[in-house]
Amino acid sequence: MPPTPPGRPARRHAAHALVLGYGGCATLALAVVLVSSDAHAVGYVLGLFALWWLAPALLLVPLTTAARWWWSTAALTAPAVAAGALLVPYALHRVDPVDRTPDLRVATFNTSGHRGTDGLARLVDDAAPDVLALQEVRPSQRAGYEARYGSRYPYRSWSAPSSQGDGDAVWSRFPITAVEPVTGLPAGARPADVVTLDVGGRPVAVVSVHLASPCLFCSARAVARSPAGSTGDAARVRVGEARRFADLAAQRRGAGQAVVVAGDLNSAELNEPLRELRSHGLLDVHRAVGTQPGLTRGSSPGFARVDVVLVAGFDPVATSEGAPGGSTHSPVVADLAWPGGNSLEGGPGRAYRRAGDR
Repeated sequence: MPPTPPGRPARRHAAHALVLGYGGCATLALAVVLVSSDAHAVGYVLGLFALWWLAPALLLVPLTTAARWWWSTAALTAPAVAAGALLVPYALHRVDPVDRTPDLRVATFNTSGHRGTDGLARLVDDAAPDVLALQEVRPSQRAGYEARYGSRYPYRSWSAPSSQGDGDAVWSRFPITAVEPVTGLPAGARPADVVTLDVGGRPVAVVSVHLASPCLFCSARAVARSPAGSTGDAARVRVGEARRFADLAAQRRGAGQAVVVAGDLNSAELNEPLRELRSHGLLDVHRAVGTQPGLTRGSSPGFARVDVVLVAGFDPVATSEGAPGGSTHSPVVADLAWPGGNSLEGGPGRAYRRAGDR
Protein backbone atom coordinates (compact mmCIF):
# COMPACT_ATOMS: atom_id res chain seq x y z
CA MET A 1 0.00 0.00 0.00
CA PRO A 2 1.45 3.42 -0.95
CA PRO A 3 2.04 5.87 1.90
CA THR A 4 -0.63 8.45 2.60
CA PRO A 5 0.42 11.80 1.12
CA PRO A 6 1.44 14.34 3.79
CA GLY A 7 -1.37 16.69 4.70
CA ARG A 8 -4.11 14.55 3.21
CA PRO A 9 -5.84 13.71 6.53
CA ALA A 10 -5.70 17.38 7.50
CA ARG A 11 -7.29 18.48 4.22
CA ARG A 12 -9.94 15.79 4.55
CA HIS A 13 -10.67 16.89 8.11
CA ALA A 14 -10.91 20.54 7.02
CA ALA A 15 -13.28 19.65 4.16
CA HIS A 16 -15.44 17.63 6.53
CA ALA A 17 -15.56 20.51 9.02
CA LEU A 18 -16.42 22.98 6.24
CA VAL A 19 -19.29 20.85 4.93
CA LEU A 20 -20.55 20.20 8.45
CA GLY A 21 -20.47 23.92 9.19
CA TYR A 22 -22.35 24.75 6.00
CA GLY A 23 -24.97 22.10 6.76
CA GLY A 24 -25.50 23.43 10.27
CA CYS A 25 -25.76 27.04 9.09
CA ALA A 26 -28.15 26.12 6.25
CA THR A 27 -30.34 24.15 8.65
CA LEU A 28 -30.44 27.09 11.06
CA ALA A 29 -31.26 29.50 8.22
CA LEU A 30 -34.07 27.23 7.04
CA ALA A 31 -35.48 27.16 10.57
CA VAL A 32 -35.39 30.98 10.68
CA VAL A 33 -37.28 31.17 7.36
CA LEU A 34 -39.92 28.68 8.47
CA VAL A 35 -40.40 30.10 11.97
CA SER A 36 -40.02 33.87 11.52
CA SER A 37 -41.20 33.87 7.91
CA ASP A 38 -41.27 37.47 6.61
CA ALA A 39 -41.87 39.10 9.97
CA HIS A 40 -38.24 40.18 10.19
CA ALA A 41 -35.77 41.40 7.60
CA VAL A 42 -33.44 38.44 8.18
CA GLY A 43 -36.14 35.87 7.46
CA TYR A 44 -37.32 37.80 4.42
CA VAL A 45 -33.84 38.07 2.89
CA LEU A 46 -33.03 34.42 3.60
CA GLY A 47 -36.29 33.39 1.94
CA LEU A 48 -35.62 35.63 -1.04
CA PHE A 49 -32.18 34.11 -1.68
CA ALA A 50 -33.08 30.58 -0.53
CA LEU A 51 -32.36 28.80 -3.80
CA TRP A 52 -28.74 29.93 -3.76
CA TRP A 53 -27.86 28.73 -0.28
CA LEU A 54 -30.02 25.59 -0.38
CA ALA A 55 -28.90 24.18 -3.75
CA PRO A 56 -25.37 23.15 -2.58
CA ALA A 57 -26.92 20.79 -0.01
CA LEU A 58 -28.55 18.78 -2.78
CA LEU A 59 -25.15 18.28 -4.45
CA LEU A 60 -23.21 17.57 -1.26
CA VAL A 61 -25.40 14.82 0.23
CA PRO A 62 -24.25 12.10 -2.23
CA LEU A 63 -20.61 13.08 -1.62
CA THR A 64 -20.84 13.03 2.18
CA THR A 65 -22.72 9.75 2.09
CA ALA A 66 -20.08 8.15 -0.13
CA ALA A 67 -17.34 9.45 2.19
CA ARG A 68 -19.29 8.21 5.25
CA TRP A 69 -19.35 11.64 6.80
CA TRP A 70 -22.54 10.81 8.66
CA TRP A 71 -22.68 13.96 10.79
CA SER A 72 -22.36 16.10 7.68
CA THR A 73 -25.03 14.08 5.92
CA ALA A 74 -27.35 14.54 8.89
CA ALA A 75 -26.69 18.29 8.93
CA LEU A 76 -27.42 18.51 5.20
CA THR A 77 -30.67 16.54 5.29
CA ALA A 78 -33.13 19.39 5.95
CA PRO A 79 -31.63 21.87 3.45
CA ALA A 80 -31.27 19.10 0.85
CA VAL A 81 -34.94 18.18 1.21
CA ALA A 82 -35.92 21.85 0.87
CA ALA A 83 -33.69 22.27 -2.19
CA GLY A 84 -35.19 19.13 -3.72
CA ALA A 85 -38.69 20.46 -3.17
CA LEU A 86 -37.73 23.65 -5.02
CA LEU A 87 -35.73 22.13 -7.89
CA VAL A 88 -36.82 18.55 -8.56
CA PRO A 89 -40.22 19.47 -10.07
CA TYR A 90 -38.45 21.29 -12.90
CA ALA A 91 -36.54 18.14 -13.85
CA LEU A 92 -39.75 16.10 -13.73
CA HIS A 93 -41.51 18.59 -16.00
CA ARG A 94 -38.71 18.18 -18.55
CA VAL A 95 -39.19 14.42 -18.50
CA ASP A 96 -42.98 14.61 -18.80
CA PRO A 97 -43.97 17.92 -20.47
CA VAL A 98 -47.61 18.91 -20.88
CA ASP A 99 -48.93 18.04 -24.34
CA ARG A 100 -51.80 20.49 -24.78
CA THR A 101 -52.73 23.22 -27.23
CA PRO A 102 -53.00 26.49 -25.29
CA ASP A 103 -56.14 28.58 -25.48
CA LEU A 104 -54.79 31.73 -23.87
CA ARG A 105 -51.37 33.33 -23.52
CA VAL A 106 -50.83 35.62 -20.53
CA ALA A 107 -47.70 37.61 -19.73
CA THR A 108 -46.62 39.77 -16.82
CA PHE A 109 -43.83 42.33 -16.84
CA ASN A 110 -42.54 44.87 -14.33
CA THR A 111 -41.12 47.37 -16.77
CA SER A 112 -39.16 49.31 -14.11
CA GLY A 113 -40.65 52.52 -15.48
CA HIS A 114 -38.96 53.79 -18.61
CA ARG A 115 -36.11 51.25 -18.43
CA GLY A 116 -38.11 48.27 -19.69
CA THR A 117 -39.52 49.68 -22.93
CA ASP A 118 -37.19 47.57 -25.11
CA GLY A 119 -38.14 44.46 -23.17
CA LEU A 120 -41.82 45.28 -23.59
CA ALA A 121 -41.45 45.69 -27.37
CA ARG A 122 -39.65 42.37 -27.63
CA LEU A 123 -42.23 40.66 -25.43
CA VAL A 124 -45.11 41.89 -27.59
CA ASP A 125 -43.37 41.08 -30.87
CA ASP A 126 -41.94 37.67 -29.95
CA ALA A 127 -44.45 36.19 -27.51
CA ALA A 128 -47.62 38.02 -28.65
CA PRO A 129 -49.56 37.48 -25.41
CA ASP A 130 -53.33 37.80 -25.49
CA VAL A 131 -53.39 39.40 -22.06
CA LEU A 132 -50.59 41.48 -20.62
CA ALA A 133 -50.29 42.51 -16.95
CA LEU A 134 -47.86 45.40 -16.49
CA GLN A 135 -46.36 47.00 -13.40
CA GLU A 136 -44.50 50.27 -12.84
CA VAL A 137 -46.13 52.11 -15.72
CA ARG A 138 -45.85 55.87 -15.36
CA PRO A 139 -48.70 58.15 -16.51
CA SER A 140 -46.26 59.91 -18.84
CA GLN A 141 -45.75 56.62 -20.71
CA ARG A 142 -49.38 55.95 -21.45
CA ALA A 143 -49.75 58.10 -24.56
CA GLY A 144 -46.73 56.48 -26.18
CA TYR A 145 -47.92 53.01 -25.29
CA GLU A 146 -51.41 53.76 -26.60
CA ALA A 147 -49.97 54.91 -29.92
CA ARG A 148 -47.57 51.98 -30.28
CA TYR A 149 -49.63 49.07 -28.97
CA GLY A 150 -53.23 50.27 -29.25
CA SER A 151 -53.95 48.27 -32.40
CA ARG A 152 -52.63 45.05 -30.85
CA TYR A 153 -54.37 45.57 -27.53
CA PRO A 154 -57.54 47.53 -28.18
CA TYR A 155 -58.79 46.95 -24.63
CA ARG A 156 -56.70 48.54 -21.88
CA SER A 157 -57.17 49.31 -18.21
CA TRP A 158 -54.86 51.52 -16.14
CA SER A 159 -54.91 51.48 -12.35
CA ALA A 160 -54.65 54.64 -10.29
CA PRO A 161 -51.00 55.67 -9.76
CA SER A 162 -49.40 54.71 -6.48
CA SER A 163 -47.74 57.23 -4.18
CA GLN A 164 -44.49 56.43 -6.03
CA GLY A 165 -46.03 57.80 -9.23
CA ASP A 166 -46.47 54.56 -11.16
CA GLY A 167 -49.29 52.08 -11.57
CA ASP A 168 -50.37 48.76 -13.00
CA ALA A 169 -52.14 48.00 -16.26
CA VAL A 170 -53.99 45.19 -18.03
CA TRP A 171 -53.94 45.09 -21.83
CA SER A 172 -56.10 42.62 -23.69
CA ARG A 173 -57.10 41.41 -27.12
CA PHE A 174 -60.44 40.49 -25.58
CA PRO A 175 -63.17 42.92 -24.51
CA ILE A 176 -63.06 44.35 -21.00
CA THR A 177 -66.52 44.08 -19.47
CA ALA A 178 -65.83 45.53 -16.02
CA VAL A 179 -63.11 47.25 -13.99
CA GLU A 180 -63.45 47.30 -10.21
CA PRO A 181 -60.92 48.76 -7.75
CA VAL A 182 -59.71 46.29 -5.15
CA THR A 183 -60.84 47.37 -1.69
CA GLY A 184 -59.66 46.15 1.68
CA LEU A 185 -55.93 46.37 0.95
CA PRO A 186 -53.64 47.26 3.89
CA ALA A 187 -52.18 50.73 4.31
CA GLY A 188 -49.06 51.11 2.19
CA ALA A 189 -50.34 48.85 -0.59
CA ARG A 190 -50.39 49.95 -4.22
CA PRO A 191 -53.82 50.40 -5.87
CA ALA A 192 -55.06 47.49 -7.96
CA ASP A 193 -58.10 46.68 -10.10
CA VAL A 194 -60.00 43.53 -10.99
CA VAL A 195 -60.37 43.63 -14.76
CA THR A 196 -63.02 41.27 -16.14
CA LEU A 197 -62.54 40.03 -19.71
CA ASP A 198 -64.90 38.29 -22.08
CA VAL A 199 -62.72 35.53 -23.53
CA GLY A 200 -64.87 33.85 -26.16
CA GLY A 201 -67.96 34.13 -24.00
CA ARG A 202 -66.24 33.10 -20.78
CA PRO A 203 -65.56 35.62 -17.97
CA VAL A 204 -61.94 35.86 -16.82
CA ALA A 205 -60.96 38.07 -13.87
CA VAL A 206 -57.43 39.48 -14.24
CA VAL A 207 -55.51 41.32 -11.54
CA SER A 208 -52.13 42.92 -12.19
CA VAL A 209 -50.41 43.03 -8.81
CA HIS A 210 -47.31 44.71 -7.42
CA LEU A 211 -46.90 43.89 -3.76
CA ALA A 212 -45.21 46.33 -1.39
CA SER A 213 -41.54 46.94 -2.10
CA PRO A 214 -38.96 46.24 0.61
CA CYS A 215 -36.73 48.99 1.90
CA LEU A 216 -33.58 46.92 2.44
CA PHE A 217 -30.58 48.76 3.89
CA CYS A 218 -32.53 52.02 3.75
CA SER A 219 -31.68 55.06 5.81
CA ALA A 220 -34.18 56.30 8.39
CA ARG A 221 -35.16 59.09 5.99
CA ALA A 222 -35.80 56.59 3.16
CA VAL A 223 -37.86 54.38 5.47
CA ALA A 224 -39.97 57.40 6.44
CA ARG A 225 -40.65 58.08 2.73
CA SER A 226 -41.47 54.46 1.94
CA PRO A 227 -45.26 53.94 1.77
CA ALA A 228 -44.96 50.47 3.34
CA GLY A 229 -42.32 51.43 5.92
CA SER A 230 -39.33 49.36 6.97
CA THR A 231 -38.43 45.93 5.61
CA GLY A 232 -40.38 44.19 8.33
CA ASP A 233 -43.38 46.49 7.94
CA ALA A 234 -43.37 46.03 4.15
CA ALA A 235 -43.26 42.27 4.65
CA ARG A 236 -46.41 42.44 6.75
CA VAL A 237 -48.08 44.63 4.10
CA ARG A 238 -47.23 42.04 1.43
CA VAL A 239 -48.79 39.27 3.48
CA GLY A 240 -51.94 41.37 3.94
CA GLU A 241 -52.06 42.10 0.22
CA ALA A 242 -51.60 38.43 -0.64
CA ARG A 243 -54.45 37.41 1.65
CA ARG A 244 -56.75 40.02 0.15
CA PHE A 245 -55.95 38.98 -3.42
CA ALA A 246 -56.36 35.31 -2.46
CA ASP A 247 -59.79 35.98 -0.94
CA LEU A 248 -60.77 37.99 -4.00
CA ALA A 249 -59.70 35.17 -6.33
CA ALA A 250 -61.71 32.66 -4.29
CA GLN A 251 -64.79 34.89 -4.52
CA ARG A 252 -64.44 35.26 -8.29
CA ARG A 253 -63.86 31.56 -8.74
CA GLY A 254 -66.93 30.85 -6.63
CA ALA A 255 -68.91 33.11 -8.98
CA GLY A 256 -67.87 30.95 -11.94
CA GLN A 257 -65.07 33.12 -13.31
CA ALA A 258 -61.62 31.93 -14.26
CA VAL A 259 -58.94 33.98 -12.48
CA VAL A 260 -55.47 35.27 -13.36
CA VAL A 261 -53.37 37.02 -10.71
CA ALA A 262 -50.10 38.11 -12.28
CA GLY A 263 -47.31 40.44 -11.31
CA ASP A 264 -44.39 41.26 -9.08
CA LEU A 265 -44.73 39.78 -5.59
CA ASN A 266 -41.42 41.14 -4.26
CA SER A 267 -41.21 37.67 -2.70
CA ALA A 268 -39.78 34.30 -3.65
CA GLU A 269 -41.04 30.77 -3.09
CA LEU A 270 -40.09 30.50 0.59
CA ASN A 271 -41.52 33.90 1.43
CA GLU A 272 -45.00 34.01 2.87
CA PRO A 273 -47.00 35.88 0.17
CA LEU A 274 -46.62 33.20 -2.50
CA ARG A 275 -47.41 30.47 0.03
CA GLU A 276 -50.49 32.45 1.06
CA LEU A 277 -51.73 32.80 -2.52
CA ARG A 278 -51.16 29.14 -3.38
CA SER A 279 -52.83 27.93 -0.19
CA HIS A 280 -56.08 29.58 -1.30
CA GLY A 281 -56.41 27.60 -4.52
CA LEU A 282 -54.36 29.66 -6.95
CA LEU A 283 -52.05 27.58 -9.11
CA ASP A 284 -48.52 28.84 -9.75
CA VAL A 285 -48.06 28.23 -13.48
CA HIS A 286 -44.28 28.12 -13.30
CA ARG A 287 -44.37 25.69 -10.39
CA ALA A 288 -46.82 23.49 -12.31
CA VAL A 289 -45.02 23.26 -15.66
CA GLY A 290 -41.74 25.21 -15.48
CA THR A 291 -38.55 23.43 -16.55
CA GLN A 292 -35.97 25.76 -14.97
CA PRO A 293 -35.79 27.91 -11.81
CA GLY A 294 -36.93 31.03 -13.68
CA LEU A 295 -35.15 33.66 -11.58
CA THR A 296 -36.78 36.87 -12.76
CA ARG A 297 -35.31 39.55 -10.46
CA GLY A 298 -32.00 41.03 -11.49
CA SER A 299 -29.82 40.47 -14.51
CA SER A 300 -29.64 36.93 -15.85
CA PRO A 301 -29.77 34.51 -14.14
CA GLY A 302 -31.26 36.75 -11.46
CA PHE A 303 -31.38 36.05 -7.75
CA ALA A 304 -35.04 35.20 -7.11
CA ARG A 305 -38.30 34.31 -8.82
CA VAL A 306 -40.54 37.18 -7.76
CA ASP A 307 -42.66 37.60 -10.91
CA VAL A 308 -45.44 35.05 -11.26
CA VAL A 309 -48.61 34.09 -13.08
CA LEU A 310 -51.17 32.45 -10.78
CA VAL A 311 -54.42 30.99 -12.10
CA ALA A 312 -57.63 29.28 -11.14
CA GLY A 313 -59.94 27.71 -13.70
CA PHE A 314 -57.14 27.08 -16.21
CA ASP A 315 -54.73 24.23 -16.89
CA PRO A 316 -51.09 25.39 -17.24
CA VAL A 317 -49.40 24.34 -20.48
CA ALA A 318 -46.02 26.12 -20.63
CA THR A 319 -44.11 29.02 -19.17
CA SER A 320 -40.91 30.92 -19.93
CA GLU A 321 -39.04 34.13 -19.18
CA GLY A 322 -38.32 36.83 -21.73
CA ALA A 323 -35.56 39.42 -22.09
CA PRO A 324 -35.73 42.29 -19.57
CA GLY A 325 -34.51 44.90 -22.04
CA GLY A 326 -33.25 47.27 -19.36
CA SER A 327 -35.80 46.41 -16.70
CA THR A 328 -34.71 44.96 -13.37
CA HIS A 329 -37.23 42.16 -13.97
CA SER A 330 -37.70 39.55 -16.68
CA PRO A 331 -41.17 39.16 -18.19
CA VAL A 332 -42.98 35.88 -17.61
CA VAL A 333 -45.09 34.25 -20.34
CA ALA A 334 -47.67 31.58 -19.49
CA ASP A 335 -49.68 29.43 -21.88
CA LEU A 336 -53.02 28.27 -20.47
CA ALA A 337 -55.74 25.88 -21.54
CA TRP A 338 -59.34 25.54 -20.51
CA PRO A 339 -59.84 22.55 -18.17
CA GLY A 340 -60.60 19.18 -19.66
CA GLY A 341 -59.36 20.05 -23.13
CA ASN A 342 -62.52 22.06 -23.76
CA SER A 343 -60.80 24.53 -26.08
CA LEU A 344 -62.49 27.37 -27.87
CA GLU A 345 -63.04 26.57 -31.52
CA GLY A 346 -60.33 28.38 -33.40
CA GLY A 347 -59.08 29.72 -30.07
CA PRO A 348 -56.07 31.98 -29.92
CA GLY A 349 -53.75 29.23 -28.74
CA ARG A 350 -53.99 27.36 -32.03
CA ALA A 351 -51.76 29.81 -33.88
CA TYR A 352 -49.18 30.10 -31.13
CA ARG A 353 -45.56 29.29 -31.01
CA ARG A 354 -44.68 27.97 -27.59
CA ALA A 355 -43.31 30.62 -25.25
CA GLY A 356 -39.71 31.34 -26.16
CA ASP A 357 -39.86 29.73 -29.62
CA ARG A 358 -38.48 31.73 -32.49
